[in-house]
Amino acid sequence: MSSVAPVATAAMQGGGFYNRNSGLQAANLGSALPLLAAAAADIAVDAATIGIADYGASQGRNSMVPMAAAIDALRPRIGPDRPIVVSHIDLPSNDFASLFTLLDEDQSSYLAGRAEVYPVAIGRSHYGQVLPRGSVDLGWSSNALHWMSRNPCAVPDHGWGVFSADAAVRDAVDAQLDTDWANFLIARSHEMRRGGRLICQFMGRGEESHGFEWMAGAFWQSWVDVANAGLVTHAELARISAPSAGRSVKQIEAPFRDGRVSGLKLVDVAVVPTPDPYWEAYLQNGDAAQLGQMWANMMRAANGPSFAAALDAGRDHSLVLDAVTACLAARIAADPQQNRSYNVIVSIAATK
Repeated sequence: MSSVAPVATAAMQGGGFYNRNSGLQAANLGSALPLLAAAAADIAVDAATIGIADYGASQGRNSMVPMAAAIDALRPRIGPDRPIVVSHIDLPSNDFASLFTLLDEDQSSYLAGRAEVYPVAIGRSHYGQVLPRGSVDLGWSSNALHWMSRNPCAVPDHGWGVFSADAAVRDAVDAQLDTDWANFLIARSHEMRRGGRLICQFMGRGEESHGFEWMAGAFWQSWVDVANAGLVTHAELARISAPSAGRSVKQIEAPFRDGRVSGLKLVDVAVVPTPDPYWEAYLQNGDAAQLGQMWANMMRAANGPSFAAALDAGRDHSLVLDAVTACLAARIAADPQQNRSYNVIVSIAATK
């Protein structure tokens, strides 16, 4: 395992770029929406103000449909005048301006046609407590909890530690995933009111493989190609990795089994294959160049900032990311494939 110091987790690419290039994430969360609507229709609604928390909101595009569904399921139960506060939580470096512009100006905004709804933003990591004790009735997190709070170590042989050939690196990733998941749950156990529910969707693992191997490998190889072309150094390449990995059902159950978490009950957990909207579009139009560009833009939006954070001071991030994006788009167009990865869906109830 390398001794090179890893860099901190970065937010998604700003300027609304993630909003425009997160179609995969939008498709991912669809499988969890029925659980969210069912939870909203079932939670205790005794509080004077109903609190909804959106953990890992990013720039908000993929929060509009879930928050609208939750509000619409709650409103018949609480009446037209009960206030609902929606708290959007993400890293301090997140592009919250795009989120509030979307809320104010876009026709998809969950504020449209819905009164007594009050959105707020909190720029802090959700791996600690971010809201007052007993203030959350309904929690939601999509496409966020596979991102670790930090990179536990450098990964010189791949862009993702979970795919490293070094067992010590893979063990460090699993240890960080375990710590982060326990910390997330402990924080939520303080924030949630008794009778509240928490619905989460994030990257999981398959029984025979982690999943996402093809795209992770293609993105990493594109960085290697850019380094071989001299746009970045191999020393920079050795510092680059994405602080993300999927969890297995066993890993998700662990903090509940070993007593680290109290006040929360794991109601249900399931691992399902992820959709691939980019592949579906390709099957319809046969446009390999479009397929490559959609994947390349999504990977840049989600992973580009974390990779670029490891570059030398003074390096032109946009120039490097443009080169990586072009390389990845060409690589995918030359060898179109369907992505194969997994989503995990988790339903949790607050019991005290």
